[in-house]
Amino acid sequence: MLTEVKNNIRYFFNAIKISIKSAMAYKVSFLVQTIFMAINNIFFLVFWGVVFKNTGSDSGITFNNVLYLWSFSTIAYGFAYFFFGGIQKINDYIITGAMDSYMLQPKNLLLNVATSKCNFSAFGDLLYGVVVAAIATGGDIGKLLGVILLGMFGSIFFISTEIMARSISVWIGDTKTIANRYVEMLLITFSTYPENIFKTGIKVMLYTVVPVAYLAYIPANLMESFNIYSLLLIIAVGLVYGTAAILVFNKAMKNYESGNSLAMKN
Repeated sequence: MLTEVKNNIRYFFNAIKISIKSAMAYKVSFLVQTIFMAINNIFFLVFWGVVFKNTGSDSGITFNNVLYLWSFSTIAYGFAYFFFGGIQKINDYIITGAMDSYMLQPKNLLLNVATSKCNFSAFGDLLYGVVVAAIATGGDIGKLLGVILLGMFGSIFFISTEIMARSISVWIGDTKTIANRYVEMLLITFSTYPENIFKTGIKVMLYTVVPVAYLAYIPANLMESFNIYSLLLIIAVGLVYGTAAILVFNKAMKNYESGNSLAMKN
C-alpha cells in the first residue's frame, strides 16, 4: 500500500515535469494563451474596481474581498486544468473506447488519465491568481502562501466535479455539455461574485450542490479573520468531494465497455 502511494506521488511529479516541458515545447502558443487569459481576467477585476470607486459598498463587501475571491478561484482553476487537464477528456475516452490504452498502463488509471493533458491557458489563470493574491495580502508572505496553498487545495472541487460529471457518461452518454455548464456557469461564475449579493436560496445551493463556498467564500473570509474550524471544514468537504469523485470514476470503469483500442499510449 505504502509503495503504491509512493509510486503514485513519484508519477505525479514526473507528470508535472512532462506538462511543463510540453508547454515549453510550444513557447509561442503557451505564452500567447497565458497572456490572453491573464488579460481577460484583468478586465473583470477592472470592472469591479470601477464599481467600488463609483458606487462604494453598503453591503459589507470590500474590494479586497473581491481580490481574494478572484485569487482563490483562479489559482484553483489554473492548478486543476494546467496539471490535470486530462479530466476534461474522460467522457470522450469512455464514449470512444479510448480508455483502453490507459487501462493497459501499469499506473493508477485516474491519475494517468488526469495528467495526460495540459491546458496551457490555465497557467495564465494560475499566474494571475498569484499576482492578485500578492496585491490582496499587501505582500504579506505568510498570507500569500496561505492563499496559494488553499487555492491549490481548492482545485479539488474543480477536479472532482469534472470527474463525476464526465464519468457518468458511461450511463447517460456524452456529458461534455453538462460538465462544461456546471464548471463554467456555476463554479466559475459564482466563485467570482461576493457571497453577500445572493439571496438565501442561492446561498444554500452554493454551500451544498455547488461547492463554491468551500472553494472561494470561506477561504476569502479566512484571510480576513482566521478560524481553525472553517479551515477544517474546507479540508473535510474537499476530502469528501475527492473521495466521491474517485468512487464514481471507479464505479463507471466497472461499467465501461472496451472499444478494443489496444494501442499503447505514448
